[in-house]
Amino acid sequence: MIISNMFHNKVKHSHVLIIIIVWSLFQCVVNSTTSTFVRIPTFLAKQPVAKADKQIKCIDKDQNALLDFKVGLEDPYNYISDWGTKKEDDCCTWTRVTCDNQTGHVTELDLSDCYLEGSQFIGSISDDIQHFSSLQKLYLDDNQLNGTISKKMWGLPSLFELRITSNSLGGATFENIGMSSIEFINISSNNFSEKAPDISNFNASAVLDLSSNNFYGPITNVSSSLNLLNLSKNKFYGGISFLCQIVDGLLVYLDLSHNLFSGQIPDCLWQLKALQFLNLANNNLFGKLPASFKYLNLLDVLDLYNNNFSGELPLSLKNCTNLTFLDLGANKFSGNMSVWIGENLLGLYALSLGSNNLFGPIPLEFCQLVNLQILDLSMNNLNGTIPSCVNNLTSMVQQGLITLEHNRHHYGLSSTPSGLSDYVDSAIVQWQGIRREFTNNLGFLKSIDLSHNNLAGKIPNTLTDLRGLLALNLSRNALHGEIPKKIGKMKDLLMLDLSRNQLSGEVPSSISEMFLLSSLDVSYNNLSGRIPSGTQLQSFENSSYTGNAGLCGPPISKYCPGDERFQMPSIIGDESEGHIDQLERWFYIGGAIGFAIGFWLVCSALLISHRGRHTFFHFMDRSENWVHVKVVVFVCHNVF
Repeated sequence: MIISNMFHNKVKHSHVLIIIIVWSLFQCVVNSTTSTFVRIPTFLAKQPVAKADKQIKCIDKDQNALLDFKVGLEDPYNYISDWGTKKEDDCCTWTRVTCDNQTGHVTELDLSDCYLEGSQFIGSISDDIQHFSSLQKLYLDDNQLNGTISKKMWGLPSLFELRITSNSLGGATFENIGMSSIEFINISSNNFSEKAPDISNFNASAVLDLSSNNFYGPITNVSSSLNLLNLSKNKFYGGISFLCQIVDGLLVYLDLSHNLFSGQIPDCLWQLKALQFLNLANNNLFGKLPASFKYLNLLDVLDLYNNNFSGELPLSLKNCTNLTFLDLGANKFSGNMSVWIGENLLGLYALSLGSNNLFGPIPLEFCQLVNLQILDLSMNNLNGTIPSCVNNLTSMVQQGLITLEHNRHHYGLSSTPSGLSDYVDSAIVQWQGIRREFTNNLGFLKSIDLSHNNLAGKIPNTLTDLRGLLALNLSRNALHGEIPKKIGKMKDLLMLDLSRNQLSGEVPSSISEMFLLSSLDVSYNNLSGRIPSGTQLQSFENSSYTGNAGLCGPPISKYCPGDERFQMPSIIGDESEGHIDQLERWFYIGGAIGFAIGFWLVCSALLISHRGRHTFFHFMDRSENWVHVKVVVFVCHNVF
């Protein structure tokens, strides 16, 4: 009876606990939606249309156009099944349809992000789209649309915002776009494959996003009045002198990354004084950075990663005091590490200068970058010591995660929220010996990588004050002395690489207190003594400790002095181990047989006895109802 009560109590509490956990997770998802999604779905972001005192019904022409448009779509989940179910229906009340409450014309059709509600549309954009003469906004994101876009769509007289990202559309496009009056165009993440367009025809377009397609060829002409231009992740090639044609000074966002562009950056950036975002990463650009960078006072993000830029880091960048993200990694920059970075760019949270030819010591002024949470100076020729003022990097001292909004940027025209382009910073970071790209999770990362340099001296004790650090890589330098005794204070550390230095002494016992540590490498040093006992320390591969002749104890095979006398003869050990294995085997066999017999005895009793079966299920129903009531009362009392 006691055992039965204990069992039912555990079941009761486990159900309550499961409900509470599910409820908490639901609350977390709801509370984090607006801060973790790159783009807020339009149907969630827009405000409800105000209803006039006198309800204006949908125009018959627009209602018929909607029904014709529906015919060309497959709606496997009947998401728009309410369209045209009754003859007297008002289409202004249909799902995802918005009308002008003064005229009754359909002004917005939003069939985007339906996957969030378990549905996606299949089909193509047919010529029936031409009947929406009053349509102003068309959103078809994240569906399974294929084929080509009807030429008729580009001639819609009122359409000024078009977004059809993340589909499988293709075919010729630009021969018709140039004649349209659409102001916001986003056709990214499709299968368009076409020679580079003459973007100067986009006279009406303020926002043009052609990213993540297969467009190719050189860009020769562009519109002078662009506000946002995203050509990333295509196959464009040739020079980028076309930037000098953007003379109206309205460009805020420019992304040409992940293409095949070559040549130098033209020295006409003074015309782009409004520019806040510039990404030229992963191209074949070369040469020195132009002096006209000094005019980009509003620049927030500058990403030039993986090109062939050379020369010293230009003084012109010191005027870009609004920078929060600066990635000049994987180039051929040379000269001393610039002091002005720590003096002028105080807003930086990410600084990547890795894989260049920089030399000299790490400037003490870098300690003034109190917002810094990502520092990559790896694979250079830096010398000197690690600054002892490193504990002034406040963001790395503070434990816990920063808000995800810190690495997210919003650009576009403020008059149209849905026309904004949301950008999430990305960075290549050395993680567990592999260079990985961090994007959405970059906001969680706090790391320092000084590996592959010529740094000498001791590891400063102040480094252990960086308790919020998740990754620390000091490998392949000439550091000597002992590992700081208080390194165990860095309890958030997930990755620690001190390999291939000249460190000596024992592995500090406090390192066994770093319970989150998942990657450790202290190989090829001069360490000695017993490896501290700790669950995670003994779980690492032997290679984590290789090259330290004086180290002993698990997980390596070398015994420490005095360990041998505790070892039992191998024969006895083998016999004992076999005996234990045999007992364990019979234990499981007996348990399985006992369970099977007990289970069938209970089932047989319930099958044979009608009264017993009725009593059992009646008891289960009452228990379920009791638990349900208790859970509801508990949730209402504690949540509401």
